[in-house]
This record gives sequence, structure tokens and C-alpha cells, in this order.
Amino acid sequence: MNLENYFAPPKDGADIRRNITYDCIKLGAMLITYRLLTTIFTYGFYIGAYYRFTGKLAGLNAAIKGLREDYKETVTSTAFSMILNSTVTGTGLICTLLLGWLVLGFGFDGFLRPTKDGAKKGLYFFPACFIMNMVVSLAVNFFTSAMESAGVTIPEADFTIKTPSTAAVVFQFLYVCIAAPLVEEIVFRGMILGALTKYGEIPAIFISALCFGLMHGNIPQAAAAFVVGLAYASLAVSSRSIVPSFIVHMLNNMVVSMAELGNGLELPYVDEVTSIVQVIVAVIGIYIAFTKYSYFRNDSREALPARGAVLKTEMTNPVLLIYLAMLVLNIVEGLINVNS
Repeated sequence: MNLENYFAPPKDGADIRRNITYDCIKLGAMLITYRLLTTIFTYGFYIGAYYRFTGKLAGLNAAIKGLREDYKETVTSTAFSMILNSTVTGTGLICTLLLGWLVLGFGFDGFLRPTKDGAKKGLYFFPACFIMNMVVSLAVNFFTSAMESAGVTIPEADFTIKTPSTAAVVFQFLYVCIAAPLVEEIVFRGMILGALTKYGEIPAIFISALCFGLMHGNIPQAAAAFVVGLAYASLAVSSRSIVPSFIVHMLNNMVVSMAELGNGLELPYVDEVTSIVQVIVAVIGIYIAFTKYSYFRNDSREALPARGAVLKTEMTNPVLLIYLAMLVLNIVEGLINVNS
């Protein structure tokens, strides 16, 4: 598809709006399908685990109850949790991609294609994205502390290795540093940018970052993920590939997880080494952010002449709104549960 055709003065705005609506419906359907499939596969995983341990088939509630009562140490272990997450997200993604390809004719507009210098760009811009993450995380920490002082608990993700072992560290590394970044890049950069970039880079980047942030299911991670999601998406759009954003995402998770993984292996001085590495990366990141910020600028042209018309059309699409509502409700539910 010739992208220039969309950025030329449109002859028929109604046709372009119709195309945007149609692509948003397909995109929203795939995102909702992915979320529903991961939920279904999670239930299936528990039922399968119960059968594996006991040799008996049981319903979901009975399986979960049985696992928690008779195999509590196993099902609350980090290794079990990471295997579950990797299996569910990977299987859900594969099924969603097959559905999109066979039923919806969904295309990624080349974003899954590797580029010659993709890894190099990812390595180069990782420090700048890392410092963004650190700054937002510090700001969010002040917010959560203030809310705690006011008597409101803000739920946060917990990646603490509860039962330290080599297996726990290996499986957490594989999921947090490799599997999760790969799946998330395909979903939140590959799918969303592939569907929407042709109508305008900036609206597509915003929606990609918004979905990526809300997907994390809690306010602290959502805020940080939204900001770095803008950088990840900008990097992917500038490169027309998710390879650079995957490299940045993977390295960010590695550096953030260093202390936890090292402590899980009982390595000496791991906290000190982690702090030194993070400071070095942060200093390099500040330099890159101030000297190479122009690389994160994107084409401001859009397929519709009125400013904001593309984003408005995309953000008011009912199927996409249903998906966003699902993400927001998940955050609200977590907030209510932890404060009830």
C-alpha cells in the first residue's frame, strides 16, 4: 500500500474514515480475542496442572482449590508462575495471529520484518528509553507514597522470587526478559502500529502506548509503560520494525531485574553491581536523550485534514473502546480489591 496516498489531501474523507473504522474493528477484535484467549488458557492451565498432579479431571474451581490446598508450595512458586505466564501468553498470541490471518486478513504492514540495523538501533537508544522509565517510575513512587499516606493502597506488580532456586531464576529470566517483551512487542507495536500507522504516525503511537500502559493492570506500571511505550512505538515507527523496540524492551527488563535475579542465585555484591550498571546506563541515556532526541520525532501528517480527526475516529471506535474499557476495569478492580 502506498502510504503517500493517505497523506495527500484526501479527496473523500468519508472513504478514509470508513477504512479507519474497518481497521480499528479488526484491530479491536484481535486485541479482545487475545485477552479472552489468555484468560481461557489460564483456566485451562490450572485444570491441566491439577490433572498432571492428581491424575483426575476437575472443574476450574475444584482444580484451583485442590492445587492451593494440596500443592500450595508448587503453585505459589516463581517457576510455576513464570511457566504459566509464558505458556498462556505464547499460546494466546499464536491463536490470535492465526485468527487474524485466516479470518480477518489482518496485516502488520511489515512491522514484524527484521531490519538490517534494527538490533544496532535498539542497543543505541536503550539507555535513553531506560532513563525515561526511571524518571517516570520515581514520579510514580512519590504518587503511591502520597496515596499510602492518605490511606489508599495502590496495587503494584510483584516479581519477587518467592522460592529462590536456579529453576526459578531461569524461568523468571526467560519470561520477564525474553518471552514477555517479544509477545508485547508483537501485540502492542506490531498489531497496533501495523493497523494504524498508515493513517497517521502520531495517533498510532499514542494508541499503542495507551494500550501498552493500561495492559499492565496497575497504576504504577501503567504510567511508566505509557511513557516508555511512546518511545518504543516511536522507535518502531521510525525503523518500520519492532526489532529495535524489542531490543530496548528486553534490555530494560534485564537491567531492572538484575538485582532480583542475582539475589535469587545468591550472587555476592549483586545490589552494588546493579546500582553501578543502572547509573552508567542512566548517564549514557541522558546524553543520548539530549543529543539524539530528533530521532524520536515522527511524521505529523495524517490521512484526514482536520487536526485530531484521525485520533478521534480511532478512539471512538466501539470495538477499540470495548478493549480499552476491559483494561481500565481490570485496573479499577485491582484497586478496589486491595482497598476493600
